Amino acid sequence: MQLVEDKYLEVSKKPFIQLRHKYFQCLNERYQNRSIIMIPGWLDSIEARKPLIVSFQRYANIIIYEPRGFGKSSKPHKRGIWGVEEFTDDLSKVIKFYNLKDDEFFIWGSCIGSALSYLYYLTKNGVKPKGMLSASPESKFKTKWWFNVLKLLPYPLLWLAQKFVVFILRIYLKFKTPKETANLDYALRRFKEAGLYIQLRILIEFIHKYDIRGREKELDLPILVLIAEQDWFTDPENSKLFATLHPKSKLISFGDAHRIIVGNHEIIGDHVKDFFDTLE
Repeated sequence: MQLVEDKYLEVSKKPFIQLRHKYFQCLNERYQNRSIIMIPGWLDSIEARKPLIVSFQRYANIIIYEPRGFGKSSKPHKRGIWGVEEFTDDLSKVIKFYNLKDDEFFIWGSCIGSALSYLYYLTKNGVKPKGMLSASPESKFKTKWWFNVLKLLPYPLLWLAQKFVVFILRIYLKFKTPKETANLDYALRRFKEAGLYIQLRILIEFIHKYDIRGREKELDLPILVLIAEQDWFTDPENSKLFATLHPKSKLISFGDAHRIIVGNHEIIGDHVKDFFDTLE
């Protein structure tokens, strides 16, 4: 993998927020007019996506950035700056920074990353991607009404609530879908590494508020949809809808747990290449 220095893009002055991003040139000259913007999934980082970068780099230039609160991007301890509008504005600034043009790029996103890519397409007037590459996409995540109460709690009570929810969820998953407990364990490790306060704010202000139900048909572009055959965290049946919105969209189903990317980088890269070929 190429050695590429970290770069930072300032997206806010008050509070000061900068996003870590990197650019990897395509290894094949034939495809150097094509780019993929990669958005890591919730709690992930550029490092966690290195195998996927290597796989995709065979077929496109790679622009990968860590949204606010992710990886080494800024994490100010402040409420009200972690919502759908802020995240979508940040993506717009990344696209503008790289001077991308209509139909020259694709957006890769898994789970929250796919949600962010859809919000950009539906709400922003800027340049549009040629297509989307979406793993485990949703129109609305499976958060509950009581998240509206959680957002009012001070951090110490949020911390206690998180402990209780995780305890109950672990018991449920152990009996319902045991393989998903690995995803829960991964999330808890990332909570510790990335900072629990910030991740709870993202969960409450972005993930809980995200809702594009009723607007799915406006996503009138080709989408490669990757889903797990069984997934407790996102509903595969809901994800399938996004593969029916355009005649050149495609659905790939494999795996039996939410984190389908892990260990499947080469296979996913091959599917992306096949998808690109159908659009030429």
